[in-house]
This record gives sequence, C-alpha cells and structure tokens, in this order.
Amino acid sequence: MPEPDKHRPDPNAPMRLKDIIPIAFPHGGITPAGLRREAKRGRLKLMRIAGKDFTTLAAIEDMQRLCVVEPEQKGPALHPVRTGRRGAKLKSG
Repeated sequence: MPEPDKHRPDPNAPMRLKDIIPIAFPHGGITPAGLRREAKRGRLKLMRIAGKDFTTLAAIEDMQRLCVVEPEQKGPALHPVRTGRRGAKLKSG
C-alpha cells in the first residue's frame, strides 16, 4: 500500500471551496463561483453545510475528467481512401 502524502489532504475530506482551490488548482484559473457553476451543470458534487459549500479533492478530480474536451476531426483524414477517376475504391495490395 502506498504511503499517504503528508502534504496533500485526504482526497475524501470535505473542504471549503476557497481552501481547496489552491490545492486542486495551484496555478489558479478557477474561483469558488466557477466551482459552483460546475456544480449547477452537474459536473461537481458539492455539500452545503450551515450555508457554506464544501467539496473534496476526489470530487474535483471526477469533475476534471468530465470537463476534458476531445479534439474535433477537421479537414481530410491523414490517410484518405484512394479512389479511381470514377470514384471506385482502389484495392491496395
């Protein structure tokens, strides 16, 4: 079993949004309001306790996986199917 990282909190421990951002996003780029928007979109699980929003590092990792944008294929394929003059496919071989 791997040794727990003493510098990183338990991934399932609830943390306030303002406190978890520097850990999960060390280079910035997100705010508590941004995390709340992701929760409204159904991509982040939040807990509201005593009027305060909490989440976990595990929930943020799940959200990040859901937010991955796949590249779109634009233009011709790298290896298009060759055709003859009348559009018939040529056999390779």
